[in-house]
Amino acid sequence: MKEMTINRKGFLLAVAAIIVCLQMTATEINQTEHLTFYYPNFKSIDLAFGKMPEANDAKVVFCCEAAFTGQLLASFAHSNIADNHVSGGRWYQGYNCRANTGAFVWYPDRWEFMEKKKFLAEKPKCQMAFCQHLLIHNGKQTPMWERMRKNRTRYRALCEKDGRLCLIESRKVVTLEFFIRCLMESHVTNAIYLDMGAGWNYAWYRDAKGIVHEIFPESKKASDYKYRTNWVTFYQ
Repeated sequence: MKEMTINRKGFLLAVAAIIVCLQMTATEINQTEHLTFYYPNFKSIDLAFGKMPEANDAKVVFCCEAAFTGQLLASFAHSNIADNHVSGGRWYQGYNCRANTGAFVWYPDRWEFMEKKKFLAEKPKCQMAFCQHLLIHNGKQTPMWERMRKNRTRYRALCEKDGRLCLIESRKVVTLEFFIRCLMESHVTNAIYLDMGAGWNYAWYRDAKGIVHEIFPESKKASDYKYRTNWVTFYQ
């Protein structure tokens, strides 16, 4: 009887360890009427470039397009990524993009959403960073692209909500104006745009069982799919 009790305790401890391990690799998903929220359980973030992280890399829990790509080039060049960016702690020079107003910065133990002019001027010592258009900063909506205000598509942004990082997408085709309103109503503190459109909106994440799920898998058939250049990547 004693031996059985010990075995039972050992079994329960093993199950608990497996559950904890699975939880660490999960991407939590929540939905509202208009939005889908992806919360990767991660330990670090980096910017992959040149080639999208592959699904067989078990360390990756979520990856999607980040900064804009300038031209449809046959080969990769850092100068084809919108504005300066950081990967693995190393700075790279991109092209000047007037549409970008902000930057997302990842340090070894924290993140920061900041204005692009501050990012370029201060050149913070960080692990990764990329520039994009800030939608919300410190709880306030930033000036909107007037020419895109009424553009209708599926939108995605890297956001901070309730002290957590998440990726938020519109569940259907909406205007940029409506997407930002939904983010504000969801009490998003910070939000920075992520590149979208046919070919660019492809992303994937890993669930609690380690199974990979694709977002917009049809984009792999788009003519522009091969021209993508960079991906914000969450690692467990």
